[in-house]
Amino acid sequence: MFGEEVEELRGVRWDWGLFESTRGFPVSSNLLDWVVGQEQALEECNLVLDEWIHKLKWIRSEGAFDGWRDPGSKRPQSKTVPPGPFLLLLGDPGTGKSLIGRALAAHLTAKYEVEGFKSQDVLCWPNEVNPSAPRISVHEAGEGRAIVSREKPEEEERTAYNVAFKAAFWLILVLGFAFLGGGLFDLVKNYLAWRSLDGLAAGASGGVVMISFASISDKIVKGGFLLFMAFILSVYVERRQGAQAWGIGGAIRSIAPKLIVDNSQGAAPFVDASGHSSVQLFGSIAWDPYQTGRLGTPEHQRVTAGDVHRANLGILYIDEVKNLQPFEATTLLTVLEDGQLPIAHRAMHDGGGTSALAVSTDPIPCLTLLVAAGNFDAVSRIHPALMDRIYGYGRVIRMNNDMPSTVENRRKYVQFIAQEVSRFRLPPFSRGACEEIVNEGRRRSDKRDSLVTKFRPIIGVLKTAGQLALNQGLELVEASHVREAVAEHCKTIQQQILERQIEERGALLEIDPRGTSFGSIYGLAVVSDSFSGERTGTILKVAAYMHRKSPDDSTRGFYKVTGIARDGTWIDDSIAKVRTVILKRYNVDIAQHYYTHIDFSQSQGVDGPSAGVTMTLLICSLISGSRARTLARRGRPMRQDVAVTGEINVGSDDEVRVTAVSGLYEKIKAAEAWGFRKVLIPQRNLEHSVNPEDFEIEVVGCSNLDDYLSHILVDDEEGVIAEEVRDEASG
Repeated sequence: MFGEEVEELRGVRWDWGLFESTRGFPVSSNLLDWVVGQEQALEECNLVLDEWIHKLKWIRSEGAFDGWRDPGSKRPQSKTVPPGPFLLLLGDPGTGKSLIGRALAAHLTAKYEVEGFKSQDVLCWPNEVNPSAPRISVHEAGEGRAIVSREKPEEEERTAYNVAFKAAFWLILVLGFAFLGGGLFDLVKNYLAWRSLDGLAAGASGGVVMISFASISDKIVKGGFLLFMAFILSVYVERRQGAQAWGIGGAIRSIAPKLIVDNSQGAAPFVDASGHSSVQLFGSIAWDPYQTGRLGTPEHQRVTAGDVHRANLGILYIDEVKNLQPFEATTLLTVLEDGQLPIAHRAMHDGGGTSALAVSTDPIPCLTLLVAAGNFDAVSRIHPALMDRIYGYGRVIRMNNDMPSTVENRRKYVQFIAQEVSRFRLPPFSRGACEEIVNEGRRRSDKRDSLVTKFRPIIGVLKTAGQLALNQGLELVEASHVREAVAEHCKTIQQQILERQIEERGALLEIDPRGTSFGSIYGLAVVSDSFSGERTGTILKVAAYMHRKSPDDSTRGFYKVTGIARDGTWIDDSIAKVRTVILKRYNVDIAQHYYTHIDFSQSQGVDGPSAGVTMTLLICSLISGSRARTLARRGRPMRQDVAVTGEINVGSDDEVRVTAVSGLYEKIKAAEAWGFRKVLIPQRNLEHSVNPEDFEIEVVGCSNLDDYLSHILVDDEEGVIAEEVRDEASG
């Protein structure tokens, strides 16, 4: 399975023919090496990174970065910076889109080291002329913190002076009020004492009263002088507030710059903006006191940078980009076109008028490499103008759902297993366990010679198998652990529902894969999870009734199919094909010559092209038993232990071909779970999609309608019953 060569892997000699487990497999520290099965995507990504580096070299040579260092300097014009490049990764969940985004950031850091590029810090400064327009300066990574630290000692010194003056102010104020209060108290006390004495006593004590009044006036004069001193000191403190002063409600106003983008770590920024709103994406100005902490906080201290600013000279990753609101997409267009964006209030609902909503900074550089991702349906749901920019200035890359099952790719599966073992700290996987994982990847690819690259469900199998081995105290994960994880623990919700139906509703559902029957057949269908993309098979019982009109019957016949999706485009096409095929084969129109009713029993909303061969075989069984174009008897019976699938097609020759459909592995497993003996599938699927060795049930490929009829129609019921008895005796 893995070849016999001895390969040099990151300094380790690895013998693919003799290795017993993944223990010792050299796992790369480069995340780009972790991406498996997406060679074309990686090639395009490397090309985009080269284009990005070329753009930055040109910008550096033009000196465009120099215009941002001084907060008062003239900013470069936005149109001088060309837009792009951008990436849009489209594919099913689990194919490695987010891993590629993170890997590109790590790879970009290595390229920056070679080319001498550095990330940038952004500082926000107050604007003394227009406080509602804070100034911006941009510096190399690490300089922002140094500048803020350099400003702090001066601020702390001014703060110490202000605290000393504040203390003196309060001391003088308290003393002034104390002297003034004491003088007023003595005045009232002496006045009351004078009123209580008679004239003689008053005359005798007049000197004392005069002395008391002199003392009182002295206290009042001292108190007034001290209060005047406190007023002068408060004016002085207010004038020298400088970098720090007390604002409304005790808020500390600071003219020191605010570090709004900090890239001191030195790595190329990677910002995952998936699901973020406009405030998180593009920044905002806090204006609510509960946001700023205290009233009176100056404008530049209320500025908060957005994802596009923090991703400057780095990767801005947006998964499910189709979910961007129109106003968010149009603002992102400005970032992609201009490479800069000021920070302003960007809430969807302003919630009332306030002057804080008028605050807007200088433009801030946003030279970001956009890496967007989504499923294939995102193409029609992304904002048209944004999609136009991506097409024009970037690349749209399709992620592979599978890769050829070559020796090289099977080795990559071993690499993938070793990576996940290292990431989740699992026991090493034995060679047999690796082979079982490869076989599971082949089965999930829905192709006979391919391996699935939707690795997230496979990771669940790896983790579960590893835990099973740990619970048993084993040092290696064996193939039995993988098989148990797949069969018992890592089932999709559709598989669980199917098993529940078999277990509890089996007696209620009209599914009985035994014997023969007139007018009924079992078809195979697949159910998909719209979120994860996981699929599982299901069984559909299809029954039909046909009654041929008599020659003297003047009424029109009818052709009705029930139990199907009302807006099912595929099933409608299959219904029309069945009518044409029967007309071609038997020269009768089941919609005019017969009263025909086909019913998908106990089903609802059935859709898909694979129902075509099921309905055709059912009609053929009813018509083939008639002679002279009349239903003299019920028709030829059909084996009920055989399930079928395939797409019927109209052709110009006499042969009615049945072409390939999808979801064969899940469909066959469903038939196997219900106890069917045989499955009829298109021959092309047998050659391309299915390995019969993966199933216990018999899988037969059929090229045309006659092949299907030869396996499912019988001349008498006794023949099938006898075959069942022989199978049970031999089993």
